[in-house]
Amino acid sequence: MSSANTGFGGPWTEEKLAILKKYLDAYTTALKNQPFRLIYIDAFAGTGEVELTSADEEKKEFIEGSAKIAVDVDSKPFDEYIFVEKDQDRFVQLNSLKEAYENKNIQIENEDANDFLQNLQKDWRRYRGVLFLDPFATEVEWATIEKIASFEALDTWILFPTSAIARMLPRKREPDIISPEWANRLDRIYGDESWRELYSINPQISLFGDEEQQRQEGIDGLIRIYKNKLIQLFGDRFLEESRALKNSKNSALFEFLFCVGNPNGIGLAMDIAEHILKDL
Repeated sequence: MSSANTGFGGPWTEEKLAILKKYLDAYTTALKNQPFRLIYIDAFAGTGEVELTSADEEKKEFIEGSAKIAVDVDSKPFDEYIFVEKDQDRFVQLNSLKEAYENKNIQIENEDANDFLQNLQKDWRRYRGVLFLDPFATEVEWATIEKIASFEALDTWILFPTSAIARMLPRKREPDIISPEWANRLDRIYGDESWRELYSINPQISLFGDEEQQRQEGIDGLIRIYKNKLIQLFGDRFLEESRALKNSKNSALFEFLFCVGNPNGIGLAMDIAEHILKDL
């Protein structure tokens, strides 16, 4: 679950939610005269409210979370909303949001997001929609991304956890020394062992003549590998333009990525998403 969805966040949270809001407004406006049923899915829905805390933790304010933003879209409301939240306490709070919008078709699921999405069945010929994948850390599995791509119906915003993955991949550690638990988690995120490409032989040979491996500096490599996977899966439905979301110390926490759902909607969806990412 994202920082926003656990009830706290910072400027990067506002930036992410502003991008989502602008896209939902533009998306529903563009499709308001189309014959499809419009659906919004929030896979890590939280409570519908976000507590923002300043760097010194002295100032706090509450803003609308992603679920609340979606139900408030007024250009053309979505026909269906699905909010998935695994945490029981947050799930209970989501029910309050549903009660407040009893005129909306809101479905709330107390379930693991990967399990829910991988088993989601709709007649996707009749549906178009937006999916928001907003994990706190490394919950989203590649098998889930593959399933979503197969629907060819959901424009998808993915919050890729660059900081969390970087912490799992220390520079001064060979890939075979990474704990089996972390290696398995990375395999599930990337769908294979492609993350091991980040490691290469250290050109400086040790005193004993052993060749050591180390990970390239920074986070560009791990983002590049994930983007290449998305290109292979979505083809020209993947937007290579993305947004790094950073904390108050200018350190990247997430990379905000976008994929188009239906192949027939590539041009318009790409134009809208790219414009928002560049200009917001």
